[in-house]
Amino acid sequence: MALLGDFEFQSKTFPDLEQVINGFHGKSFLELNIHEKSDAISRTLYNLIQKEEGPTFLLGAVVDYISRIKREAVIESYSFSSFELWLNQFSGLTKEENYRIRAKIVGKWVPRDTYQIYFPIGMGKTYRGTHFVTAHMSPDLDTTVASFWGWIDSFAARVSEGLHVWNVPGGPPYTQVEITLLFKDLFGSEIFNCIAKTRLSLTVTSLDLMTQTGMSKRGTEHLALSFDHERTRNAVVVVDDQGYYLGDWRSIDVEGVRQIVMSLNNCLMWLESNLHIHLISCFAKTDLSVSHISKVIRDILNVKIGECEPAKELPQKQLQFVHDYLFKVLHVEKGIEATFEDFALSMEKMGIVNFTQIITWLKSLIESDLFDASGKLTENRPRIFNQLEVLVKMLAEAFHSIRRFVDRLEIAFKIKTEVFGFVPQYLSHRTDVEEIRSKIGNYTYLTVNRTDVDGRLVPIGLVQAADLQKEPLGTVTLRDFCNREEMNIPSYLEVISVIDHHKSTLNTDMPPRAIISDAQSSNAIVAQMAFQVNDMYGTGGMTLEQVETQLKELEKDLSTSVSIRKMQRLLQRKKVIQSDCYHYIDSKREFAEYLHFVYAILDDTDLLTKVTRIDVEIMASLLNRLKSLIERKEIEIVDFDDITEDHDFTKKAASRLLQNKDFYSLYSKVYLHKEQSVGENLEDCAKGLKSNIFSDTKILNMGNRVSQTKIFARNYTTFETYANELRRIWYQNAQNAFESNHEQLLHLHMISTVTSADDLFKGKEISYWHQDELWIWIPPVDGAAEKLKLFLSSFKSSPKIQAIGNWNIEFLGENAKELSQIFKESFLKIPQKMPDSKTAKGELPIAVLRYDAGRLNSRKGMIAPFLPKLSQ
Repeated sequence: MALLGDFEFQSKTFPDLEQVINGFHGKSFLELNIHEKSDAISRTLYNLIQKEEGPTFLLGAVVDYISRIKREAVIESYSFSSFELWLNQFSGLTKEENYRIRAKIVGKWVPRDTYQIYFPIGMGKTYRGTHFVTAHMSPDLDTTVASFWGWIDSFAARVSEGLHVWNVPGGPPYTQVEITLLFKDLFGSEIFNCIAKTRLSLTVTSLDLMTQTGMSKRGTEHLALSFDHERTRNAVVVVDDQGYYLGDWRSIDVEGVRQIVMSLNNCLMWLESNLHIHLISCFAKTDLSVSHISKVIRDILNVKIGECEPAKELPQKQLQFVHDYLFKVLHVEKGIEATFEDFALSMEKMGIVNFTQIITWLKSLIESDLFDASGKLTENRPRIFNQLEVLVKMLAEAFHSIRRFVDRLEIAFKIKTEVFGFVPQYLSHRTDVEEIRSKIGNYTYLTVNRTDVDGRLVPIGLVQAADLQKEPLGTVTLRDFCNREEMNIPSYLEVISVIDHHKSTLNTDMPPRAIISDAQSSNAIVAQMAFQVNDMYGTGGMTLEQVETQLKELEKDLSTSVSIRKMQRLLQRKKVIQSDCYHYIDSKREFAEYLHFVYAILDDTDLLTKVTRIDVEIMASLLNRLKSLIERKEIEIVDFDDITEDHDFTKKAASRLLQNKDFYSLYSKVYLHKEQSVGENLEDCAKGLKSNIFSDTKILNMGNRVSQTKIFARNYTTFETYANELRRIWYQNAQNAFESNHEQLLHLHMISTVTSADDLFKGKEISYWHQDELWIWIPPVDGAAEKLKLFLSSFKSSPKIQAIGNWNIEFLGENAKELSQIFKESFLKIPQKMPDSKTAKGELPIAVLRYDAGRLNSRKGMIAPFLPKLSQ
């Protein structure tokens, strides 16, 4: 039977993906605008997911698809959020269809209210806006894993109407070996680039607030005054024939533009009316010649637009607008100084009306039988009225064509921008909420545009002003921490879900789903919750035949606790299989989930050297479940049935776990790499190169900055070599932090020795020849010394601290006497080493507290409870 560490997880990929990607390099795709390209990419991904049948876990395949899109530069920008946006707003899918697609991606299809174990979504509740699932600042493996599965579950449950965003502030802890093993190897090397955000604070952007409701795209050929904004309540977005954004046609634009258009139309109607009247008058005369008719028509056409009766009645400002309309929009060079003939010829140049045809027709009358040889009108009334009818119709059609042209949205929009000077106000898809609020002003909405590489804008949605007034604008899930300050969470975002194992502070306006436990790892809590859901709907990858075979075998002997537990789990499997339930949990999803939990718990408990009972019991269950999934059979490779449940139970249980061969096959390959990596990082840091030595830094109680570096015994020689330079770098970091935030008055750094994997597996008693250290610095400002005194006084009273031996302290800088007095007054009586007065000047003004190695390892349990509050 193979060991757990030998099992290779095979992530699924889509078949014929090469052919699919090649299709995006064709001419028809390249001619699309950026939004149409994104739509095509998302629809293709949807079709690929739809083709996969049965229980499936497609996250790795989706990441592979998106990474190929990115690598081959198919589109300027595309991520998992792009696909979810398409699912929500552009796909046309029903809620149920949307939910099924999500289930295939995450490998878990269960009733939505099952996720109520994680989120307050009972009675079909769905939240507005985007839902953020975030790790804490300076993320470690524990918070990265917990937030990842929190995001997976929130996406599957569709907690919100908007996007579901996984946020890892500043990026994941890449220097940890497990990141490659758990994320890149399982789901693809580009998983973080495809899925995660790395924001240092949470904020809402236009993409999070965007909606399609009420959005109506209209081309420039539509009639501008035909839209009834009040009745349809639509936001009219003007686009060109390729779908690119030109601007918005708002209800507030209609009246102003209407007045300008109608002012010119009234002038044209005056022209048409005058032509009719004068022509009828001409033909009513007994002595009428061709020259007389020509003169009448020419006199009317030579009237300047600004001198016709309707124009004379306009206010000066309105008349100026008409002038600008003619000149800037209709390209009539003289504006209102142009004659109607000039206007008609300008319209002819634009292909709107054939005025030359009318002139030609008038000239043809001279040679017609309507006039005699002397040019006098003949007394042929039917013929006269027939020709008069032709002329009136030609004039009517000409004026109608002009009015129809100027009534188009293209002309109306040009009046808005070029005559009134209104510049289109819009949002990019990355505009944050504060800028949105400043831009939206009195508008009822703003259009959200996406910009392509050529700077062209494509409208993709709206942000409604009314939605900005409704709070919350989004929701947040916290994993492995529980306070707003850690991530600068704004008041317009509501925290609705928390899983934590630290000291917590949270005020909310609605009841959250909050689980705060004293487990050493938050992933022990997450795993425990996952077990409940997985046992309700999972089969462990077993068939009914496999389950029944095992049940028959177990029925022969149920004398042990192990056989009874296996029987219980198998009966539950049988119940799930026989329920004819179409819900499922993919066994690969289960395996990946459990493997993540194992390594996260190991990391946060320093290889189970600091654990609670919950941690060891959950770890045992994880190992047994992983083995059962691999073998497709209920197996227990570790149990604690024979361990007496006394005060040493947890310690003995942890030791048994660590000495299990299957477990060792998992943790040994990681922790051997970690030992080597720590040495390399110590050296890199001292040399000014990129390293993670000081990356594990937390701000506790708002005024205390506490960081930690974990080393192994074999790394101590390297540490000792570079200790002075490392202290100097830490001190500089602390100074910079204080300059950025003067409330941070107490700065601590822990150098903590953790036990090696080999030593723990062998189970031998461990003793170290070196000492661990706690570096201490306070800035030379009022109140800092008091903070240190408060910490030391509380710190020394802890039984765990009193149990640690061989305390001593060294002061390095010119403030040695001051610090020495503080320790004499507020801490245990321990040996003190003072600097040489000749060398103290210029040395670091810090204290180095030393003690038995491996005894002060938990920042959460042994430092944090004693730190002073900001108000103290």
